[in-house]
Amino acid sequence: VEVRYGEQILNTVGKCYTLVAKEVMGSWSEGLDAKVQANQMKMDAGIKAAQAGRDTQDSAARGGGEEDALPHMIEMMWNITVIDISATIREVVMKVLKDVSVPDATRKKRAEAVQQLGGIWENLKSNKSDGMQASVRNLYASATRAAMEKTLNKARSEEAADN
Repeated sequence: VEVRYGEQILNTVGKCYTLVAKEVMGSWSEGLDAKVQANQMKMDAGIKAAQAGRDTQDSAARGGGEEDALPHMIEMMWNITVIDISATIREVVMKVLKDVSVPDATRKKRAEAVQQLGGIWENLKSNKSDGMQASVRNLYASATRAAMEKTLNKARSEEAADN
């Protein structure tokens, strides 16, 4: 996976797919366990988001400036995103797996496919050989650079079209 934030997002989506499929396909206890894990994932993300918010405020209070607060802000945004991703995926996948307009066999095949896809995405790892994770500042710089390049390319295209 070689995209910005791709690995973490795919791993999170995969985990959500796996848990929802297990909730629907599994036994009563497996379904309950999957639901507890999904709720725990959301609670953990909420706690981490709140802590990152406090860290952001502490950094600002110390006069650290935006650059020092940036890692905490990104951590907070990521954890809020995890909550949103998990809630949205659960809602959508439940609709697909509980669709009464199709036979039970089709719903079962759908659940198996969602579970397989979830397992694949949950276990994807970056192909980078150095094994080092980019720092928050590097990720921010990379995203900023990409946005700037896109804007410049658009301006060049518009300029070329005008000539």
